[in-house]
Amino acid sequence: MIEMKILPYDFSALTPIIGADTFFYHHDKHYIAYVEKANQLIPRKWANKSLEQLVADARGEGLSMLFNQVAQVWNHEFFFNGLSLRAEDKEISDALADLIQTDFQNIENLKNELIQAALARFGSGWGWLVLEKGHLKVYSTSNAETPCGLKEFTPLWTLDVWEHAYYLDYQNRRADYAAEIVNKAINWRFISQNLIG
Repeated sequence: MIEMKILPYDFSALTPIIGADTFFYHHDKHYIAYVEKANQLIPRKWANKSLEQLVADARGEGLSMLFNQVAQVWNHEFFFNGLSLRAEDKEISDALADLIQTDFQNIENLKNELIQAALARFGSGWGWLVLEKGHLKVYSTSNAETPCGLKEFTPLWTLDVWEHAYYLDYQNRRADYAAEIVNKAINWRFISQNLIG
């Protein structure tokens, strides 16, 4: 069964970029609902599997209802952990800096690609930074789709572009939300740690 994770910071930790009310509804309503629904759907024989294994197995078995719930649990936990305004989380490791230079020339180009991935996604979904065959790649997925459990990708960071992630603060201004998060709230230490594995 899946254990609900607490938000890794106070609801107000990213104010004014993301307000406390948004985090309350995002974590305590949307995320927890995914956990609860997933636990109702997990087959008894899978009760001891990790969340990552549940995502992979639900995808592999074509269990779309279960996949949507467990993938959304994983995506949300990954998203929450990838945000920070703390100075100590802004340091980019040498390995990550080298990859950014190789694959995007500079960090501004990478940020612009992340923002564009968020804006290009029609409807609900996610913008991703992943490692693929030793190179950084930015792309987006729809709905609950995720690189979790896909052997070709190492997920490094994600941006939630479902409306519940930003509507209380930004209404229909997804571009403003994406720019604020990408330019001010990325936890680069989290990305560097994911790069190491």
